[in-house]
Amino acid sequence: MNTPTEDDFRALARSAPWLFSTLHFSFRRRDSRDDLEAWLSRPGRLRVRLADGSEHVQLGTPWNNGSVMRNGTWVEDVRPHPWQCEPHWRGDGLVDRRPMDPRIDVDDPIWGSYDWVAMLDPEELSHHTTISDLRISARHGRETWWAQVAAAEGYSPRCGCCPLLWGDISERDEAAAGGPTWRSRGPEVDYPTGWLIGLDRETGVVVDCSPLDGSRHDAGFTVTIHGVDRPLGEDLFTDSTP
Repeated sequence: MNTPTEDDFRALARSAPWLFSTLHFSFRRRDSRDDLEAWLSRPGRLRVRLADGSEHVQLGTPWNNGSVMRNGTWVEDVRPHPWQCEPHWRGDGLVDRRPMDPRIDVDDPIWGSYDWVAMLDPEELSHHTTISDLRISARHGRETWWAQVAAAEGYSPRCGCCPLLWGDISERDEAAAGGPTWRSRGPEVDYPTGWLIGLDRETGVVVDCSPLDGSRHDAGFTVTIHGVDRPLGEDLFTDSTP
């Protein structure tokens, strides 16, 4: 396996919406807030089984179904999902440029916070970041691309309060937007200089997100992928147990 370049890593980070349609995986936050198993079926269906055995179904905003105001009247707006809008592909099957249609809704159903959505589509890692120390390894039998990644000026996370690359830049921008910050609650917080990020090569999903240093040693999460593009029955997403 050839070590990926910085451009390769960025391309993988922007490719996830076009690389898989169903995913079965386990997710664990390092601070133990979440330890769960999940089944995702695109578009817009998620089932989560928590450690206590309870199961929950989350349904996102249906793609291809919405309305917009035009000339003072609400009219149906057919919003394309990613598979209806071809990106510009590279020769290796990764995305060079994503479609520019602003109607495209690529977000999967959220669980807990928006870093979950970014985990499944880590486009925010593909620009305004610094990337170094690239390598490849087999993780749980799956090819994984690793890099040390840090936010740079202009970093734009899916949500400012729960970025993949939490640190001084994200906190500064969140404070400027009027949001809460860790430093406002504890001035002694020490921000990480960067994050160790693992991307699953087949799916583009973030499977490891760990701070390199700093005072929040329990920040981040890990993911174990059990199956990709396996059939998931409709009944899996039709009920939930509170």
